[in-house]
Amino acid sequence: MPRNRSRKPSTVLARDPGCSPGAVREQMARILNSPEFKATDAQHAFLRYVIERTLAGQADEIKGYTVATEVFGRREDFDQSTDPVVSIQANKLRRALERYYLVDGQNDPIRIDIPKGTYVPTFQPQSIAAGTVLSHADQNFEPCVQTTWPRLTVQCFANLTGNSELDPVGTAIASEIAMEITRHQEIHVFLQQPERRKRRASDSGARFALSGSVNHDVPGFKVNVFLTDLTTGMQIWADTFRADLNPASLMPLSGDVARTVAGKICAEYGIIARQLSIESKHTPFHRLTTYEAVLRYYEFNAQYTQPSFIGALEALQHATQKEPECGLVWSMLARLYAINYGTELFAVDTPIDEAVGFAQTGVKLEPANQRTRTALAFTLMLANEIGAARAEADRTLALNPESLIFLDNIGYLLTLLGDWVQGPDLIRKVIDINPHCNAIVYHALWLDMFRQQDYYQAYLESLNFRTPNLFWDHLAKAATLGLLGRIREGRQAAAELLKLKPDFSRRGSVLIRHFVKFDEIVERIVLGLARVGVKVS
Repeated sequence: MPRNRSRKPSTVLARDPGCSPGAVREQMARILNSPEFKATDAQHAFLRYVIERTLAGQADEIKGYTVATEVFGRREDFDQSTDPVVSIQANKLRRALERYYLVDGQNDPIRIDIPKGTYVPTFQPQSIAAGTVLSHADQNFEPCVQTTWPRLTVQCFANLTGNSELDPVGTAIASEIAMEITRHQEIHVFLQQPERRKRRASDSGARFALSGSVNHDVPGFKVNVFLTDLTTGMQIWADTFRADLNPASLMPLSGDVARTVAGKICAEYGIIARQLSIESKHTPFHRLTTYEAVLRYYEFNAQYTQPSFIGALEALQHATQKEPECGLVWSMLARLYAINYGTELFAVDTPIDEAVGFAQTGVKLEPANQRTRTALAFTLMLANEIGAARAEADRTLALNPESLIFLDNIGYLLTLLGDWVQGPDLIRKVIDINPHCNAIVYHALWLDMFRQQDYYQAYLESLNFRTPNLFWDHLAKAATLGLLGRIREGRQAAAELLKLKPDFSRRGSVLIRHFVKFDEIVERIVLGLARVGVKVS
């Protein structure tokens, strides 16, 4: 049966009465009239234009050229390659919308976004119970929304410089961090406004609190960041960032701090996930929260053992029944199916068609979530729909090309799909900053070096492998050592490969081609294996 392969962001006007044209226009007016919507008159006009065109059924006509000529007054000979006015203004408009929903629009009934990679807006009902960031200015720290997802309070950073003109810097850094973590969509964020700084962070009902300070340093300034577990009062993570002597350099630093902090504490193997995974390790699957079920997938992806696979499978299947509207759960189930399909690790039926279907459900439920879209790209790759997988990976990156939370997985996918420049670059960018990135990315770096026939560098990349229960670790080492002529070491790696995969000689060609899509590279892998005694039929 053919599957729906549409990738275009879709509005919910046709099926959700809460997003009727009238309701969307009311939301637009609410945004435009808010003092917290920090946008220029031209950006106001930009937002009105794309919303009205979309409501009129003319979304297909919203292009860079039409926006430039009809909104920004450019002439008919407008050339986007020499005048990037639309993309620049679109990025500023996106940031203004993000800030509005962070500060003033958290209780609004509809969320209006303009996803990166398009100028067509999306309209989605916004539920507080499933929300992300709430301002404490209006909450008075009463018990917050009930949720089983982890909650984090971000406190405005203290200005310890003695210069009151730098007070806005602490607020800017906290806001940037809160917005960056909001994009993660697994951590529910509460932004503590400056006037509420004396309140206890624990009064928000949050499990964790992120705080920090700006102070003088030699020869400039430093920003200290701290993560505290509010159940114990223990500081569980800290970091320091530095800027030069010019105070103006502090404001651009806020974006770098936000991306790095979000990546380190909110990534799949970041501080919060690691902390909560330990606590739920022995909880029966039917008593797990939805987030804890997702953590079971992360545990499997780090271990590749049968108990961790069964634990993740039971937990995610139960979670899809308990919370079927959670797109992330469907996406994690898709990834679990796809990995088992592609590696044939366990004798459990996990058809790739079902994996793709689960991933499509995840994207349908959460179209602006980079994690759901990386899952779809991954399943499409294993289904050998390479063009669709590449388009989905590109679309995923465009949603937020600077977020360190997802760049490791995106870089891994792009590399396996043949983008030998951007893919490895993204991976190395993350590795340099985030020690908690997904270890599987080293397989992609190994593949890139192997492709270039730089077998010594490929071998060095293989030393970074951290998944000894996954036969690919030993496969890559054996093939590389074979081509380096280091036969004795290669035979040792080959023995580990065959211990994990006794039928590899029979199934090896299929298993390799699940992840390596280029015949020349496959042939050299097979040659390297043959030199250390592993014959692939």
